[in-house]
Amino acid sequence: MTSAPVPEAVAPRSLRERLAGDTMLRNSMAIMATTVVTSVLGYAFWLLVARTSSPEVSGAGAAATSALQAAALFAAVGAAAAMVEWLPRSTSTAQWRSRLTVGVTVAVVGGIVGGLFVVVLLGHLLGTLPALTTPVGAVLFCLGTVFFAVGTVYDYAAVAERHGVMMLGRNALFTGLRLPLVVVPWLLPGTGDQILTAWAAGAGLSLLLALVGFRRSAHGRHLRPSTAGFGDALRQMKTSLLGQHLITVAAMMGAYLLPILVVARVSAEANAYFYATWMLGSVFFMVSPAVSTSLFAEAAGSPRAAAAAAVRSLKIIGALLVVPVAVYLLGGGLLLSLFGPDYPGQGRLLLVLLTLSAIPDALTNIAVAVLRATERMRAALWLNLAMLLAALAGSWLLLPSLGIAAVGWSWLGAQTIGALWTVASWRRITAA
Repeated sequence: MTSAPVPEAVAPRSLRERLAGDTMLRNSMAIMATTVVTSVLGYAFWLLVARTSSPEVSGAGAAATSALQAAALFAAVGAAAAMVEWLPRSTSTAQWRSRLTVGVTVAVVGGIVGGLFVVVLLGHLLGTLPALTTPVGAVLFCLGTVFFAVGTVYDYAAVAERHGVMMLGRNALFTGLRLPLVVVPWLLPGTGDQILTAWAAGAGLSLLLALVGFRRSAHGRHLRPSTAGFGDALRQMKTSLLGQHLITVAAMMGAYLLPILVVARVSAEANAYFYATWMLGSVFFMVSPAVSTSLFAEAAGSPRAAAAAAVRSLKIIGALLVVPVAVYLLGGGLLLSLFGPDYPGQGRLLLVLLTLSAIPDALTNIAVAVLRATERMRAALWLNLAMLLAALAGSWLLLPSLGIAAVGWSWLGAQTIGALWTVASWRRITAA
């Protein structure tokens, strides 16, 4: 008698085969894995800092690295997104390299300017970050900003080449290296602030993995800069660089501004409940953007396949979100109780509203990805900007009366309006 097949042996194999054959799914999983790995290793880093440093050192380092990340992201987001749009359309290796060189150059210049701006403003003029007033601190901060910005461009180049695993590897190396590097300034006196040293050195060393591994893994491409055709590539891409920058900033700005509104309109205590709930709900702001970024790369390389890729993206998002949505709707209060006994009562409704917003948020993210890939950046910008302004205005008006739930109602309302526009315009959006 023939023994029955073992189901457990079949499922993993079919999953591997699906990941191998579906570049968009593989890219999406790599982007989400990057977020998870960097979050876990980041937690370990700050735990090590807290255990080995005073609260003053830890707090100052956290403020400095937050400023570094903000400066680097604002310097590189436009160039990084432009890589996803332009690299898949390259007709030769020379053109590919010249376009990548434009993106890296923008990131380097933006990183230097952004780093110096923060050093002057927060270091010397306002005195918020005293560590930046020393020559060593200023140099470390500027180097870290440039390395972080260039790394972001390399990450998106990997996504454009459907090789998100390189993004995962570089970020895992970056965040992992910070753990041993944070003790270097204690072993070698005079090397400056240990936290900035760890960040700058880790970011710089992680670029070596991209330089070596990219050529081996992504169609033999290498990241060596090329000045041939640089001027033509810059002229072709300049509008895209600005447009992609504005679209990305409009998408990111809500996370930075909403906590400020809560403090301004309610209280700092209310913001503690809001921020914890928002961070818990951020799982929904990881899945949809990751799949949308992969869709952006797919549609940029094959605009005629945008409609089919968009539908496939929605199916992937739905499959990935169904379990988290059910868990949050059924057990959100229990998850909030991990922060403290008062958090479920304060944040339960907000968490439910953020959970429900995952559905329209998926639709609007897919729409923006297709619009970006098909060079309709004005429509993508207006969609992101309209939802941002609606969420901010609604939160400002409703926070005094509804408390932090006002942000949830406003966010859900803004995303729903955007989703309704997306559904009504679906054929026009997906038309190549």
